[in-house]
Amino acid sequence: MPNVLLVDDEPSIRLTMGEFLKRAGYSVLTAADYDSAVVHKAENLDVAVIDINLPGKSGIQLLQKLQNAEIYLPVIMITGEPNLSVIPEIVRAGAYDFIAKPIVKDVLLSAVGRAVEKKRLTDEKRRLELEIKRYAEELEMRVDERTAELVETHRRLVHQERIAALGRAAAQVAHEVKNPLAGLLLYSLHLKSKADKFSESEASLVDKIVDTINHLIRRVEQILNFARPVSLTLRPGDLNRIIHHVLDLLRPQLTANKVEVRFSPAEETASAMLDESSMRGALMNLILNAIEAMQQGGTLSIAIKHTGETLRLEIADTGPGIAEEEAKNIFEPFYTTKAQGLGLGMPYAKKIIEQHGGTMSLQSRIGEGTTISISLPVKEVDDVS
Repeated sequence: MPNVLLVDDEPSIRLTMGEFLKRAGYSVLTAADYDSAVVHKAENLDVAVIDINLPGKSGIQLLQKLQNAEIYLPVIMITGEPNLSVIPEIVRAGAYDFIAKPIVKDVLLSAVGRAVEKKRLTDEKRRLELEIKRYAEELEMRVDERTAELVETHRRLVHQERIAALGRAAAQVAHEVKNPLAGLLLYSLHLKSKADKFSESEASLVDKIVDTINHLIRRVEQILNFARPVSLTLRPGDLNRIIHHVLDLLRPQLTANKVEVRFSPAEETASAMLDESSMRGALMNLILNAIEAMQQGGTLSIAIKHTGETLRLEIADTGPGIAEEEAKNIFEPFYTTKAQGLGLGMPYAKKIIEQHGGTMSLQSRIGEGTTISISLPVKEVDDVS
């Protein structure tokens, strides 16, 4: 039922027009002057019928007040003056329509009916505009999100291709070096077998040659292993058990560096689809890095949490930490801050974690240690190659 505000200072006119409108199915609110009319909020009205001549502030002033509301309200002005001189002023003030006294029922109902329809159409237009604006904002937000996803995906693809190209190049060099190194090792071992003919210093020199060649062969194998495609065999595995196993293997290093271990296993099961061999190797690299970062002793904190569909693993040390610029490059192949080492441990670990469908990140600050965060899916992975 449309709400009509009827403003006129003559009680008989208010009564008559009110009856016309009520019988036509309208809800009628009445007021005798400006002050009693502005009590009614424009957002609660559908049409206002206002006499141009009111005591105190005029009907045109009331019209202007209603037109300043945020919600559109059609206003029909009533004039008892026979001339048309006030019409331009009424129009400028924003009146929807006007009718003259004496009031004719059909004229009043026709004008109010048109005003109600105008109100309905205007409100519908405003609703649609707001809806379109909301959809446009949502679309813009989704486009921004999708664009960010595509940029990140492209960045990762470029990064992975660069790593793959670097790995292929390194593997080619390593392959070319491997056979000559094997030959050198045989020659050196042959020399060593005749050590009884050498002086002590010469025998020591031969031992150093053998050790150096073995060191180079191990480095070549590391490069080849990193460059080879990883083929995982996923089976249900327990991350708690894998961590315990790695810590047992690294017990000598932990003792030598005086590192205290604080391991908080998952309270619930820490099961996930894992290739235990490759996962053990990746975690051993990470934990060994943490141990080596604490040459003067410290605390190694390892925590596993089950969070819905993921396992969250954190490995934190109390070492000297890594500078921000170094942290940005820590997962780059052959980037290392150590005097010895190829810089393949962290990239290899990240590669294995991502092959499991997980993510890996590093947070570090100078003087505050380093934390490695790993997230692994607990649901079965359909295709990992």
